Parts: sequence; structure tokens; C-alpha cells
Amino acid sequence: MILVTGATGFLGSHVAEALLARGDRVRLLVRRPAAARWLADRGAECVAGDLSSIDTLAEAVRGCRAVIHCAALAFDWGSWEAFQAANDIGVANLLRACSGTSLDRFVHVSTVDVYGYPDRDGLDESTPYRDRGFPYNSTKIAGEKVVWDAINAGFPGVIIRPGSIYGPRSMTFGVEIVEAIRAGAPLIRGGNMNAGLAYVANVVALTLLALEHPAASGQVFHSLDDDGHTWRDYFAAVCGGLDLAMPKRSLPHGIAYALGASMEWIARVRHQTRRPLLTRSAVEMLGTRQGFTMTRAREQLGFAPSVGFDEGVERTIEWLRSRGCGERQ
Repeated sequence: MILVTGATGFLGSHVAEALLARGDRVRLLVRRPAAARWLADRGAECVAGDLSSIDTLAEAVRGCRAVIHCAALAFDWGSWEAFQAANDIGVANLLRACSGTSLDRFVHVSTVDVYGYPDRDGLDESTPYRDRGFPYNSTKIAGEKVVWDAINAGFPGVIIRPGSIYGPRSMTFGVEIVEAIRAGAPLIRGGNMNAGLAYVANVVALTLLALEHPAASGQVFHSLDDDGHTWRDYFAAVCGGLDLAMPKRSLPHGIAYALGASMEWIARVRHQTRRPLLTRSAVEMLGTRQGFTMTRAREQLGFAPSVGFDEGVERTIEWLRSRGCGERQ
């Protein structure tokens, strides 16, 4: 039995689907079992709950040989309390529930955002953390440190740090990108920076490889397509596939960052829960080079992404069309 957390989310749903397709017994920790009915219909077992309850987590991990922890709050706006509960305290709770079990492997899905957007090429997994004070960046660092403490104490953990994951069922780099384009959102620095894109099926493939490969235990691996495509490439492909006008405006990084900071300040003053039009972390993600290498996964695990940019974008566009995102408004 393999436990998957976050199985009603983007990456987690693809991980669960892939495990079921290869014949694994799969258990899902889900807050809303109804949202996972399509996976339950394929044979998955569901445990209702979240990362806040040790008792529920203990029930979820009981009898499992492995855990793939995909659950996270992965946004650029929200309360610190919510981010800490999901990305830091939630990780500690899950590891506490795993203590005393006989797990073969615990795969923790992190993010390259833990590096704090260093805006360079050739970055490997030894790049140090950089806490920028952004809720997602900060709490994912904290959650990783909890996992490293367990690994250093002998726990069979593996950490995967994906780049910007896109593909079918992606809201952030699918539906929301289309909405932003339609709203006239500008590119940052012309969109000519390495976007660090990772097609979802490639991230799933590396995650499942890390689940089983003997050399993966105690290691951390980047998961990116490592092809150097830029945000301009991605926006142009999506616009072309959906018959949308390509963004014509471009903001310098400094101006965009200042605007994001101002919009965040206004939103906080107004006690606004809705995401501001622009945030600092969004500017950093879209306007800095995400030059992370895949050398370690290639050399230690023999891994190479199998789905290229053109195919990945085509599949994404097909899904967006199925949601009506290709219709002119």
C-alpha cells in the first residue's frame, strides 16, 4: 500500500493515477472524499482528513510501505498561518505519524522556490536555501528542514524539488495563465528567462523512480525538463493553441517587483483575502532565471524527461480546450 497526500490537487492526482495504472494498491488522504471519487472508482482507498490530525494521519499510514507527500499550499498569496499549517507543521505531523512504522520510502515533494529565486544558470541541489520572507518560499524551506532532520536520523526519505509544473489539470500554469493573458497581463523582462518548466508526467516519472530506486534514499533531486524554454515560449505556444493575442507589454523586473509590493501592501491594509493582481513572488518566478540542472537525477538514477515541450504544451492546450478555455470572450 502506498499513501498519497494531496491527491485531489494537481500533481497528487497525477501521481495517484499513475500508481493505480501500474497496479499499485493506493490510499489517499483527502479532505473531501467526493473530490477523489474518480480515483476511488479506479481502486484507490480514501481516508478523510488533513495534515492537522495525528490520529487521522496514523490511520492513513498504517500498513503502508511508502508515502508520497504531495499535499501543500502552493500559492503566492494567503495567510501565514495557513501556509505554516500546510507546509511546515503539516509535514512534522505526517512524519510523527510515520515514526515507528516500517516504511521503505517517504518521498517529499518540495520546490525549487526554496532557493529564493537566485536568477542564475547551472544551479544544482547544493545551492543554499534563501528565505525571502514570502509565505510559500519560507514555509517550504521550514518543511524541508523537518524532512532533513528525519533523514539525518536514519529515516528513508527522498526530496523532489520540481520547477514550474504545467500540464492537464494545472490551474496555476493553465487556467490562471489564460485568464491573466486575457486580462492583459504583461510579461516580466520580456519573458525571455529560462522558466524552469516541468511537464507533470515527467515529474511523476521521477517521483515514482525515486520511490523505488535504491540510490535515491537520503537524496534530493531537481525535477525540471531542463530544456531552457522561456515564459515567452510557453505563453506564445498557449496563445497560438487557443487563438489568443500574445501579451504585448513587458515590465522591467524592478518596476514589476515594486508594483507587486505595493499591491500586497494595499491588500493587507484592506484585509483582502483575494489575491492581488501582482505579487512579489509571482514577479520573481516569472522574471528570474530558473537555471536548475538535472545532472544528479540523470547520473544517479539514469533519469531523463520523456515528454518534450511541444508534446507537453499540446496536451495542456487540449485539456484547456476541454474546459472551454479556448473560447473567445
